[in-house]
Amino acid sequence: MFDAEELSNETLVWVREEELPAGESHVDMVRLLAGELAGLTGWRKRTLVNTALDREAQDSTYLGYGLAIPHARVFEIPQPAVYLARSTAGVDWQGSPARLVFLIVVPEECPEWHLQLLSRIVRWRQKSGLTEEEMVTMPAAQLTEMLRELLVL
Repeated sequence: MFDAEELSNETLVWVREEELPAGESHVDMVRLLAGELAGLTGWRKRTLVNTALDREAQDSTYLGYGLAIPHARVFEIPQPAVYLARSTAGVDWQGSPARLVFLIVVPEECPEWHLQLLSRIVRWRQKSGLTEEEMVTMPAAQLTEMLRELLVL
């Protein structure tokens, strides 16, 4: 756990370069993304994976419109992070095809950050003017810059 002075509201943002593997379950995707995010941040892999999987087991994080947003509030992280992965064909998310999968993790001490990030992503998906196809095929660097601007807390 961090003191308030040690927490940063600067959101770390990454877009996965490679397309998500086909034929995997949504649980496998959460495990994969949480593990990769741990590698990007240096945060504890087991903590990120288990916390994200525990949250997914409570209720599906598929929101419709090809969008899934697995998320977790995690002890022992100093700031929020968002990791986007994409799939041309769509990942089976309990019977629905998710083409855009955002993993959001925030410090346990800051649950309001989770809600702010979630609402900004959903609003962006609905009002950006980009089609789902454009979001899936846009170069990762371009999408990363766009999301970094959007996800400032």
